[in-house]
Amino acid sequence: MSKNIVKIFPAFFAALVLMANLPGCEKFMSKEDRVLVRVGKRAITLGEFNEALGRLLPEGTEDIKQEELKELKRNLLNQLIEEELVIEQARINGIEVTGEELAMEVEEIRLEYGKGGFEELILLKYGTMEDWKEEMKRKLLVRKVIDTVIKARGEVTDEEAKSYYENNIKDYVAPEQVRARMIVVGTEKEALEVRKRLKKEDFKKLVKEVSIGPEAKYGGDLGFFGKGDMPLEFEEVVFELPVGSISKVVKTPYGYHVFKVEYKNEGGKLEFKDVKEKIVEKLRMVGVDKEFHRWIASLKKEIKMEVEEDIL
Repeated sequence: MSKNIVKIFPAFFAALVLMANLPGCEKFMSKEDRVLVRVGKRAITLGEFNEALGRLLPEGTEDIKQEELKELKRNLLNQLIEEELVIEQARINGIEVTGEELAMEVEEIRLEYGKGGFEELILLKYGTMEDWKEEMKRKLLVRKVIDTVIKARGEVTDEEAKSYYENNIKDYVAPEQVRARMIVVGTEKEALEVRKRLKKEDFKKLVKEVSIGPEAKYGGDLGFFGKGDMPLEFEEVVFELPVGSISKVVKTPYGYHVFKVEYKNEGGKLEFKDVKEKIVEKLRMVGVDKEFHRWIASLKKEIKMEVEEDIL
């Protein structure tokens, strides 16, 4: 546009600038720039929402069903609203994420991801490393606020943990398990020869020499397993076999097998002291989740919100 035209019609261009800040200017905006959500002093545009949706959808989901896409959008919208409510609380209470905290978070994620392709993936999803770091800062701030507000409310007493254990004792009964090794060969003749050799030779060494099963490279170790985890032909033998004993030859569709049982766990009720830590953590997380949703519900009543869901 010519600078001369601006000089000739200064009032006209000043009016355009003024109109861009007046109510109703949405019709002059692109759809992506329209505000989808306002939470207190914060706003999310449709463009920002679509960027978050794009990062959420894995590749190859272009043909996702409309109903599934609607549900995904509803869940994402609710998540973003909750995040904005929490971030608004951070602003009100002066809670911030320091540069050091962000750097530690970024390094931890980098180490978890491992070598190769890390930055390429970030650039594919976020466009720039700086945009990704801003998103990480946002997530870290949300976590920091939740920890500050909710952490002390998630304490679990010994009495609560013990009561949960007693009321859910069926969940704390260990099944009977065995740990066995196996040699599998192609013919009965070979299997009978294996049994003879095992009277003098080490099972693990012989497995590596003659067994055709994939577990041979691990000394034939099948690990611990319970009833229902292995083919019935295996279980009928190993659960009846004394520890340290060599089985008879067992024929299955996979070949001819010889087993050795190394350990047996008879199962039974797990003691409270052995499961207390897991119970406390489970109850703590349930309590935190319940308190978080109660807190979010109260924020939705306290903080002014506007949602233009019809533009989705």
